[in-house]
Amino acid sequence: MIDENREKERLMYYNVCCFSGGAMSKKSVVITIRFSRRDLERIEAVRALERVERSKLLKEFIENGLSQRVIHLYRKGKLTAGRAAEILGVPLREFLEKLEKEGVPVNWDSQSVKEYLKARYGESSVAKSGI
Repeated sequence: MIDENREKERLMYYNVCCFSGGAMSKKSVVITIRFSRRDLERIEAVRALERVERSKLLKEFIENGLSQRVIHLYRKGKLTAGRAAEILGVPLREFLEKLEKEGVPVNWDSQSVKEYLKARYGESSVAKSGI
């Protein structure tokens, strides 16, 4: 029982509005996230330096972490570029630029990339490129 109470003291609960738009609904959804005191202290340190609201900072953390995770899944071949862009809610072009910035090789043979190139540059440029 004492260990359980210590664990409860060590963990803090924080309600944050962290999802808006997308497939779930047009309204924001409130969820509860549990942080250790150490994690909350680190978040608060960054928040104080940047002088932003906690919820805004956490949304940025989630967005950045989600982006990195999707890139990781793309790199492992678990996502196509088109699906990755869809998950991130960005145009395919933007996702391809993100991959380039991160130094991640693009699978130019994928159907979604071929369709993008065809729509953007026309049939002849796709044929000339050998894709």
